[in-house]
Amino acid sequence: MKGFLLLLIGLCSVISSYADCAVHGLDVFPKQKNIKQNSLFILEGYAWSQEIILKLNTIYPIYLESGNEKIKLQVLEVCTGEFKLTQAILKPETYLKVGLEYTMRIDGDIPFDKELMRYNRERGEYEPVTYTVLAEKDLIAPVLEGQVKEVKKSFEMYGCGPSVNIIFSNPAKDDSELLVKTTVKSLKTGKKSTYYLQSDSDEINVGHGMCSGAFQFKEGNNYEVEFVFMDSAGNISDTKVDKIRFTKPKMELTYF
Repeated sequence: MKGFLLLLIGLCSVISSYADCAVHGLDVFPKQKNIKQNSLFILEGYAWSQEIILKLNTIYPIYLESGNEKIKLQVLEVCTGEFKLTQAILKPETYLKVGLEYTMRIDGDIPFDKELMRYNRERGEYEPVTYTVLAEKDLIAPVLEGQVKEVKKSFEMYGCGPSVNIIFSNPAKDDSELLVKTTVKSLKTGKKSTYYLQSDSDEINVGHGMCSGAFQFKEGNNYEVEFVFMDSAGNISDTKVDKIRFTKPKMELTYF
């Protein structure tokens, strides 16, 4: 009975603290401020800001600006996540000029994010999204030092809901920031979902956090994942990566 009461209290806490999750937000990639001339970009929308991603360059023009120069960002691909996330992969119409500082901007009547900003952890404040172009192009693809393996499963309860992830090893190495084109397939329904994950560590998290994420595990218990490794300039590793089958994490209840 005591265990049941603790579970009930936990559920009430989740409901009462649901407002902890924001209702909108935009995020950008690359994270680093110094980029190569041929860099790609990713703009990701969370919750209500997903609508902005879907209407880029129709209702919301997106471009890089340096002084009087504007370079349009073309939308190469749009990936819709399974839990409140949508991303657009962007490419400048022309190569960026060495030494210039560019600011990423979006025009139009943006409902919430009036100006594209990102958080500077060192300063503890938000600032415009700017990039300085280095005097080089990135033409070298990531190198894989082995195969991807499942490391562990994670199911953690938080205020707004669970964080559910399968953690895989990341054998890719590159001088630029890494992207992992990840495709998850339900072996029960055959449904596939693809999303570009960012990874700056030795692990790849496939799943979702308490408020959003690229993948949800709902349809059956058996899945298959496929990884394609690329860098921020779009160079793709030619090393074959085996598909991996896995089962979704499960919540473990503790009774007292």
